[in-house]
Amino acid sequence: MSIVLLLGGNTPQGNPEHRYLCNAFLNRFGDQIKHVITAEPVTRTFNQRLKRLLKRGHYLERLARWHYAGGYGPDTAQLQQLLLPNEQTPTMPGEGRHSHVVSHNSPACEAILDRIKPDVIVVYGTRIIRSNIFERARIISLNMHTGLSPWYRGDSTLFWPIYYDDADKLGVTVHELVAAVDGGAIAATAPVHYEPGDGEAQLFAKGVKAGTAIYLDCVAQALAGKLECRPQDLSLGREFSWTHRTVAAERRVLDQLDQWARSA
Repeated sequence: MSIVLLLGGNTPQGNPEHRYLCNAFLNRFGDQIKHVITAEPVTRTFNQRLKRLLKRGHYLERLARWHYAGGYGPDTAQLQQLLLPNEQTPTMPGEGRHSHVVSHNSPACEAILDRIKPDVIVVYGTRIIRSNIFERARIISLNMHTGLSPWYRGDSTLFWPIYYDDADKLGVTVHELVAAVDGGAIAATAPVHYEPGDGEAQLFAKGVKAGTAIYLDCVAQALAGKLECRPQDLSLGREFSWTHRTVAAERRVLDQLDQWARSA
């Protein structure tokens, strides 16, 4: 049986969360991991970056972001300490089994998959994977979503339950990969538990750990022909875009975390 990992990240070596997952899969499945594929991050011109900034909000939002010291998403340095504290040099595991391509949807990626003919394709943290890729799995293609589907789908989905004071919906999901964003049938979910003092990085790291644990079991079940997935009711939740994550939203989340800590 064969498995191929498609992993995202801002560098050819992925981010800490991608390397954490890759290490776990190599430890669990060994030689059944036939290849690990990363892809070039998206690069944008100044004009493209400006258009994205304009798309995120009106001039007050742009002014707020200009002055706001915070950034989008959990801090990478914190994630490194939380997930891979002993890693000396960031290196994607897999040695000779690691390839870096222009895009996961590219002919180069297709060629690798056609050569290996994987039974299961494991996806985490990539840009949208198209059907020319995920349909190449002989059994199933799966994705790990660091949010609890169907309630929180899309972008920053461990951020929005904090925003809405919805701690019971902090969680992660492993689902079948389909064309709809985070819309495939659910294989498994796991909760993420808030503890006083947790920030976004701590909650995200907990999500990566919990999600990886259930992901490993889902793939084992798929290889054994025992994986059962249940369809999602997408009317129950919402799909979030990167445009929703404004300075005001980030400040509200920080305030909400303070309230959670005081009330714990």
